[in-house]
Amino acid sequence: MKLALALLLVMPAIAHADRPVHGSVGVGSALLLTAHDDTRFRYELEVDIEPASRYGGFLAWRAFDKDHHGMVLGGLVFEGGAARPRLVVDLHADVGAELDQKAPVVGGGVRTTLTLYKLIGIALDSGAYLIVDGYDTRLRFIGSTSLVARW
Repeated sequence: MKLALALLLVMPAIAHADRPVHGSVGVGSALLLTAHDDTRFRYELEVDIEPASRYGGFLAWRAFDKDHHGMVLGGLVFEGGAARPRLVVDLHADVGAELDQKAPVVGGGVRTTLTLYKLIGIALDSGAYLIVDGYDTRLRFIGSTSLVARW
């Protein structure tokens, strides 16, 4: 009996919570901090979904405007921290293509979403993307602000 009580005291407590399917859809503006041309202000679209866990996937079209096709990316998202329903911090790992130079892209970043009213919120994203294009390989840093619908 004493041994069983001692084991209960030293065993870690595990909390299991039901995690419904959650995610967000956002549209906003992007600032290319390391762009090599004059148009540093562009747009982005992103959809992410986490099916009943902290892990999920996303699709994004980043850094596009009327003169640039931008980057199409997909990847994994991990909910690193959350004070649901108001605040969510997601980490993302990206892979895709840069459409203007037709070059592969790898990268990642962090996205913080603050819910303002019901499902509507603001997302702040910062990421680093390596565009692999032979001798023209470059690292692009992008910061963005989006209006999101988060559920």
